[in-house]
Amino acid sequence: MRIGRRRLGFALAILLLVSFSALSATAFVRWRAAGTAHDIAPPAGAVAQLSDGGRYETVVADRAHIIALGLRSDRGAPTVRTYALPPDSPWLQSRKIVATQLDHWEQVGSCADDRQARIVECAWREPTRWWPREVRLTMMRPPPATENRDGWPDATFLIIGSGRAA
Repeated sequence: MRIGRRRLGFALAILLLVSFSALSATAFVRWRAAGTAHDIAPPAGAVAQLSDGGRYETVVADRAHIIALGLRSDRGAPTVRTYALPPDSPWLQSRKIVATQLDHWEQVGSCADDRQARIVECAWREPTRWWPREVRLTMMRPPPATENRDGWPDATFLIIGSGRAA
C-alpha cells in the first residue's frame, strides 16, 4: 500500500506541530517554575513587628518597595520582609548570617560596611546559567543622636528581598 505525497506531507506537518507544541509547553512550564524565591532566615534578635508611629515607617516601606521593584521580573513577584533589630546591630553579622544561607552564591558588588552610612546594601546572585535567583540585603541605621530623628525609633531596620532574576 502506497501513501501519497500529499498524505505523507500532511502527516509530517502534524507530527512537527505536535512536537513543537509539546516542546513549547514544556519550556514555558519550566521557565515559570524555575528558581522560586529563596527563603532567608533573619539574624537572631530580629523582630518582624515594627513599632507604630513616626516618619520612619514611610522611609522603611519606600526602601522595601524599591527593593521589590528591583527584584521583580516577568517570572513573578519577589518576597520582601522587613525586620527591626537592636540599634547597634553590626552589619557584618547580618551579612554573614545571610551569606551562609546562600552557599556558593556570587556576591554582586561591594558589601563593605561604612559606619557613617545610614543605608548599607549587599546582593547575591545564584551562579546558574538559566533562571538564577537573587537576594538583596539592606540595613537602615537610625540617624545620629545629634540630628533630628523625626520619630525614628532607637532601632536598626533590616530588609531582606529574594526573587527570581530576569
